[in-house]
Amino acid sequence: MLKGTPDQVRRARGLVHGFVVEGRLPTDADVAVLLTSEIVTNALRHGRAPFRLTVEAVDGTLRVEVRDAGGNGRPTVRGATPEDLGGRGLALVDTLADAWGWQPDGTRGTVVWFELTA
Repeated sequence: MLKGTPDQVRRARGLVHGFVVEGRLPTDADVAVLLTSEIVTNALRHGRAPFRLTVEAVDGTLRVEVRDAGGNGRPTVRGATPEDLGGRGLALVDTLADAWGWQPDGTRGTVVWFELTA
């Protein structure tokens, strides 16, 4: 479980980095950490605590997901301009992940996930 505080983004990055490195997964740890940072930050900005981070590897695919307790619904990739201070997170996820998506969690919350293959 992650609290709804900004320091939890760093905590989530550390957990994913450790999972990839200690598990000797054949995926880019830096990309996994960057994408984790983006989806956790979005959860903090647009969702409600508590948040649940799930990290797993199945058949050479790393899957990271963040579940919030309620928020704004469907995440969308925005077209940020060079002057915009934000709005690039899901565009990074969309570009760098092998797959990503979202689904309602059955209550008021949302699950956002990404996958990286070896």
